[in-house]
Amino acid sequence: MKSTVEAVFFDMGGTLVYDTGFQELLGKRLASFVEKHYQILLSDKEALELWKEAAILPGDLEAWDLVRAMFFLRRLGVTPKPEAVEKLYSEVLESYVEGFRLDPEALHVIDALSSKGIKIGIISNVGSYEILSRRLREAGVMKYIDVIVASQAFAFKKPSPQIFFWASYLIGAEPSKCVHVGDDPIADIEGAKSAGFRTIQVLKYARGDSKSADALVQTIGDVIHVIERWLNSP
Repeated sequence: MKSTVEAVFFDMGGTLVYDTGFQELLGKRLASFVEKHYQILLSDKEALELWKEAAILPGDLEAWDLVRAMFFLRRLGVTPKPEAVEKLYSEVLESYVEGFRLDPEALHVIDALSSKGIKIGIISNVGSYEILSRRLREAGVMKYIDVIVASQAFAFKKPSPQIFFWASYLIGAEPSKCVHVGDDPIADIEGAKSAGFRTIQVLKYARGDSKSADALVQTIGDVIHVIERWLNSP
């Protein structure tokens, strides 16, 4: 009998990785950058708010952080010359990489699922594919990953069902054979279910539980038990 679970996708922030001060790091790097290169004085908070306002796209669309860097500089009255934009973009990437850490249980869970022949994917709302690839590689996880679906690279972001449809297509499994694991009740759970995925919400870093999730777990380590139960179900 064909497996009832062929692929498991994971969200990144709040699921596989946890925040260790990303917002503070980003605000500090942005403010330092504009002071050093343009002699513009901003508080860390002001710089962060300006970044949040820059290049916000409507609906379910995602802006690339490189483009956001351009709009950030333009809002300061600065012409976003390519060299400066690339340097600022690099600062943003470093803030992401330094500001998140892999959950201690994540590697074990991914290894255990992969050993069962289950394909492993990532579906993340993020402004740069590079952020995901660097973090996964540095954490020793990349060798297990079959597909990375970053909203920046696909234009749509969660909870749009489109990003989940593309993820299931790329990994070669029907949506009904896919599971999405995430913390956000709307972006992760509602979004994945609208595409026909089964869902597991991890509550450890979540801001409230979902009434729609197929399973609720306290930590990512508990995901293994849920998948094993589904694998053994008729």
